[in-house]
Amino acid sequence: MDNLNGRQIEFTNLLLDSEQFKTIKYYSEVLNVSEKTIKKDLIAVEQYLNKFKVQLEKKHSMGIMIKDVRKAKLLLHNNLQIQELKDKKISINERRIEIIKEMLIKSNSSTSIQKLSEKYYVSKTSIINDFKYIEKWLSLFKLRLEKTVEGTQVKGLEVNIRRAISSLLFEYSNGTKNENTIEELAARLDVVTLNGLSELFEKDKIVYVNRLLLDLEKKYNCKIDEPYYTNLLTHILISMERGSKGKSILKKEKIGDFKSEKDYKEAVLCINKINNDFGMKLDESEVYYLYQYFVSFGLIKEVMESQDKVLNKLDSISIEFRNMMTKCIEEILQINITNDQDIMYKLLLHIRPMLNRMEYDIQISNPLINEIREQYPILLNVCKAAALMASYQLKQKVIPMDEIGYLAVYYQLGLENSYIKKRILVVCHSGYGTSQLLRTKLNRYFPELEIVDNVSASIIKNRNVDDIDFVVTTVPLEFQSKPYILVSTFLNEYDIKNISDFLVSNKNKNEKKKITTKLIGKYLKEELVYFNMSESDMKKEINENYKTCIDFNEINIDRNVKIQLGFHKSECILGLSINDIENNEKQLTFYIAVGDIELMTNMFKEIINFDMKENYANYLRKCTKKKDVKQYFALNSKGGGEMDINLAKVIKKETIKLNMEATTKDEALKELTELLYEAGVLSDKEAFLKDVYYRETLGSTGIGNKIAIPHGKSKFVNKTSIAFGKAKADIEWESLDDKPVHFIILFAVTESDKDSVHVRLLSKVAGKLGDDEVCESLLNATTPEEVYEIFTREEEL
Repeated sequence: MDNLNGRQIEFTNLLLDSEQFKTIKYYSEVLNVSEKTIKKDLIAVEQYLNKFKVQLEKKHSMGIMIKDVRKAKLLLHNNLQIQELKDKKISINERRIEIIKEMLIKSNSSTSIQKLSEKYYVSKTSIINDFKYIEKWLSLFKLRLEKTVEGTQVKGLEVNIRRAISSLLFEYSNGTKNENTIEELAARLDVVTLNGLSELFEKDKIVYVNRLLLDLEKKYNCKIDEPYYTNLLTHILISMERGSKGKSILKKEKIGDFKSEKDYKEAVLCINKINNDFGMKLDESEVYYLYQYFVSFGLIKEVMESQDKVLNKLDSISIEFRNMMTKCIEEILQINITNDQDIMYKLLLHIRPMLNRMEYDIQISNPLINEIREQYPILLNVCKAAALMASYQLKQKVIPMDEIGYLAVYYQLGLENSYIKKRILVVCHSGYGTSQLLRTKLNRYFPELEIVDNVSASIIKNRNVDDIDFVVTTVPLEFQSKPYILVSTFLNEYDIKNISDFLVSNKNKNEKKKITTKLIGKYLKEELVYFNMSESDMKKEINENYKTCIDFNEINIDRNVKIQLGFHKSECILGLSINDIENNEKQLTFYIAVGDIELMTNMFKEIINFDMKENYANYLRKCTKKKDVKQYFALNSKGGGEMDINLAKVIKKETIKLNMEATTKDEALKELTELLYEAGVLSDKEAFLKDVYYRETLGSTGIGNKIAIPHGKSKFVNKTSIAFGKAKADIEWESLDDKPVHFIILFAVTESDKDSVHVRLLSKVAGKLGDDEVCESLLNATTPEEVYEIFTREEEL
């Protein structure tokens, strides 16, 4: 035997490292395989050793070892290194791809954990983990792994198996492997796609199908553009691979209804040619499936009255679909795409065949979908939501994500076209050589800026600057008509940061939108507010409550906000789940089910513009009751400004005490109540204290970071106020982090303020306390002025 596999090489090295007898059991445990496998490997290893006249000793009950180990090491060292290079290990991901590939292509046969363990020289545990990954991946195509006594194999509809195989080409093509590409296809396909095809199919078949398609293009005087060309090529290759093994896609439709059409006749010719040339027996279902591709891609364009009517109808639906989807996107993102006629035309060119593909259940793969997800996550998900709404309204099939990815690219192009560049003036001492250097660097680092002109410092005084947004200058200027940024001629890192900060600051000032939750406040149902409920349980709860079966579609906005969209004609359903995620963050998942598309669009707009990191939203992190969540959105329905409250009017320095005598919770509450009473805030301190204690029975007021926020809503409060106290030592308190507190903030709220002002007050303070640095500053504060400053200073933009 010339070559050893990876495990056998490792086994041989273990033998060479041992100068005493060791048992088969020992080696099986070290290599994490069965004793049976080690015994099989031993035969191969022994044959290998014999080639170098190295002998293996075996002693009953003692084990095995190599005779004269030191001499054997010298003899085998170089050859083992060569063996290791030949058997370079593949990565976990590559192994999983190979297993998926094999199981999909040969789905009529089964494999086993043992077989795969031996094939890839890894433990059974590794293969079990591979199967878990594979099962999750297959579920995307509605496929599953079925485990029986014979082994494990892929199960599901043939059409879904083919979609999964097609997806492999784009998701797992590796440009670094199989570098010998197929010359005949070089003009039509990129290297990565070619290599992906070569990993899945035989070279001669790829060349054959490519020639078949080229002949069709010539015959019908057309060009099958990307991505359709690659998808059609892949489909025919899969048909040849799967159909030849008797794996056909069965259709309920009467195929005879289509036999008179030219597309169908061409599909028959293609399949007959493949059968003749390769000795296959692809059946009529393969003809029908290829016919669907031809129709959906518009391969054969016949001018017939009946077809014109069909095309006119398709055009009408396509235009309506495009306009409806664009209107949704424009409303949600507050942009304008409709005026860009070029983009609108390009969208129509994609949407028309896309809807045709949906009609014939043809799904194309998008090789760029992962990049689009990474580069344009918000736009992609807004496009998904808009497509769902348009499909529902126009009674079309749900558009798959690969197609939505293509649409998102067109909309992104529209966004870039509509972007108005900042016009700037570059000013230097002379206006020539140095300014040209600065201009070059500005173009390199800030392509979004349009440099209108280069001028000298002397000319700028007399130049009209109405046509520019700001000035970048290397010399100090004395005019106020436009903002300017002073930089060095060589534009160093400090200058680049200053310009970047300036652009971001101005963008925020111009584009910052008020957070309004008018519709959320109106339609959010208190009984559908949940905390830490799984998505599956939440969907089940909604469907059971409303005795319906809504199919929700997930829309990911960002880490903190998600939306589940569904459709329900009879009434508007809006639910919310607030869940804990890592790093003490919260994730809001809104569940919208409504039949009114305009209402759904506006709800979506409110949610997508809702910022969980915004000060007012921080209050939601502290909410533990459904009514508090509902109340928050109701109060916030008129915009962020309505939620605001001026802490400077509530906090008084005389109600701040940083040297409290209290050593217990009771003493602390009494001491702070006394402080409020002396300031004239309370009419009856004992009665107010009872209200504070009642609130303490409802739940913990220790919020972590050594801070507690007890509060009393009482008719014995004359004016809503806050008392602050810092203890000399930690005080035992019921806290969210089960730790004592050191700083106490006692709220005193009047009866009239207990609903609106109380929520806003908590929101504002919670917004401050959500910052760990603020909490640390409070704990380190030594004067009332410091505490007052912490809570009343303006937030930085």
